[in-house]
Amino acid sequence: MDHDIQTIKDFLETVSPYMSLPQDELARVAGSFRRRTAAAGSVIYEAGTPLDGLFIVERGSVEVLEPSGSLVSLLGPRNSFGERGLLRDGLAATTARAVEESSLLLLPADLFRELAATVPAFDRFFQRGRRAEPREAGIETRKVGELMTRALITIGPADSIRMAAERMRDSRVSSLGVIDGARFVGIVTNRDLATRALAAGMDPAAPVSAVMTPDPVALAPDALGTDILHLMLEHRIGHLPVVDGGQLVGIITQTDLTRFQAVSSALLVRDASRSGTVAELAAVTARIPDLLMQLVGSSARHEVVTRLVTDIADAVTRRLLAMAEADLGPPPVPYLWLACGSQGRREQTGVSDQDNCLILDDAVSDADMAYFQALARFTSDGLDACGYVYCPAR
Repeated sequence: MDHDIQTIKDFLETVSPYMSLPQDELARVAGSFRRRTAAAGSVIYEAGTPLDGLFIVERGSVEVLEPSGSLVSLLGPRNSFGERGLLRDGLAATTARAVEESSLLLLPADLFRELAATVPAFDRFFQRGRRAEPREAGIETRKVGELMTRALITIGPADSIRMAAERMRDSRVSSLGVIDGARFVGIVTNRDLATRALAAGMDPAAPVSAVMTPDPVALAPDALGTDILHLMLEHRIGHLPVVDGGQLVGIITQTDLTRFQAVSSALLVRDASRSGTVAELAAVTARIPDLLMQLVGSSARHEVVTRLVTDIADAVTRRLLAMAEADLGPPPVPYLWLACGSQGRREQTGVSDQDNCLILDDAVSDADMAYFQALARFTSDGLDACGYVYCPAR
């Protein structure tokens, strides 16, 4: 694979909803992206003009403006923009401008529409907030068929343990369905290979049937997400086959659940970036406890949970700063808002206070301080209103 395509693919594996794509499809999509550089202050596209495709911020920052000139959102790495126009008539609904020199990835319009029409994760992600539908369901009420791995990788019971290990490695999966003819007979996981084969000194040429779990507990595609959580916790397993009419149709893993939650956290980040008032931001952060329960229920690692929660705090902070500047005007000198404490360490939980610093350019004058005092007060009060309370030790 071309080095640049591999770089884009690695990046997309951290971006919702691309992270939900099977590896071969992700590679195809990554090869279709084109990289563009936008100079600071340059216009990427103007409202009413045709869109070449969907943009993703790879590096830098981009501001999205309404045709009236009012700020809609300030976007950083991994944020997408341009979908509003692409999902309507292909004309930009907003104006996008680079705040600083930025590297952008462009997904061609035709491929974006193809993915939105054929991949449920894309449809859910980019259509959210545009339909008059009930609030998106949490993982507990999702159907198993919506969450499971779509790319099904299998092996035969007579195939060797070495072949199973090689197939897992090449396909970058942690389990294989074992199929005898058309009949599903078992599952073999990377843990099986480690504990039942390698640790036991078994011959790599031995058949997979010697180390697989035969007739494992399974679910139907119409089972609910809560069934997944219950079975995984009760049986202490991380892989669940999905069987329909005796046929293996997929395998759902803890990784699938984590990816679903990553999409959910990304939606909170997006909603925060589009909020127009402090009250709307507070409504976004009020949904964090639900996200936490879902993440814990899916056995996501601690560092993953705290990172996802911190990403939301970062988005809220950026939006508050943008709102402050929209009200106060451009800053008189450059500045840096520094998030410290648990936010700075990316270790935030459901209950976190705020610890911030404001670093000002050396050119600042005494007359400029009133501006920054107002900006700091607005942002800090806004964070407090959103649940990031003032530090009790201040």
